[in-house]
Amino acid sequence: MTGLDESILPAPFCDEEFVRLRRGIYDDADTEVYVNRAGDFAVLHPIPETDYSRYKPRAAALGLQEYKKKIGTYERRHEKLAAWFSSVGRVLEIGAGDGGFLALIRERHPHLDLACVEPDTTRRSLREQIAGLTHYENLSQAPVGSWDLICFFHVLEHIVEPASFLSVCASLLAPDGHLVMEVPSLDDPLLGLYEVPAYADYCFQKQHPYYYSKASLERLLRSHGFRIEAMMTHQRYGLENHLNWLQCGKPGGNAEYTRIFAPVDFGYMQSLEAAGHSDAVIAVVTGMPR
Repeated sequence: MTGLDESILPAPFCDEEFVRLRRGIYDDADTEVYVNRAGDFAVLHPIPETDYSRYKPRAAALGLQEYKKKIGTYERRHEKLAAWFSSVGRVLEIGAGDGGFLALIRERHPHLDLACVEPDTTRRSLREQIAGLTHYENLSQAPVGSWDLICFFHVLEHIVEPASFLSVCASLLAPDGHLVMEVPSLDDPLLGLYEVPAYADYCFQKQHPYYYSKASLERLLRSHGFRIEAMMTHQRYGLENHLNWLQCGKPGGNAEYTRIFAPVDFGYMQSLEAAGHSDAVIAVVTGMPR
């Protein structure tokens, strides 16, 4: 099978024209990557199917969990979203993993009624250490119309049918509730600004059928009736990480670079975000009209 059938893609991308960007991704030499003419949305071909009962996040597979904790991934995300968490009562995270972000939220916002949807039972013991956290193993268990804030981080890019997923999420919101989402971005400086071949080989993977940017995520959300309250560039990895990719062509950072560039690292990430180059994008939206 060759060539992408755009009609199988979710709206609004099914009406756009695509060209082949590359053949071969991180975990499959035969999978192709197609990108739209605007260069702001990409899709894998053929669209893969992932057995999430056997799925292991790549950070865990490569032993990068401790590195991610050291660079303050959760803290920087919280800095951008603190106002939304401070003003609500009930919060649901979909795809909570080991519960690391919810643990931070419990510490910073002890008043919140917290819950998670996470089918991965292997890390449930870690999540159970978070005081008062309610567990659901699938979305159908979560009460409809109950949540002031529903968040999912690095989940949407796994979803083959984003419209139906977003619709279900919106149905769970209380009146005036918000969805908060974060996805990896095609505006990643290692892809567009520095054009690191090793990173291009690394970033595309079978668990992510779609790749968004700030522009295409906004287009997706607006096309399905969501009102966007905030759309933020969000750079997670800093100068030490980028220098390591440029020099060594691999993830994981460099302890010596971290020591040397710590005083300027935050400013470097802010400058990238201001210029529209970021490895992730965060959107805050209100639910679809009922």
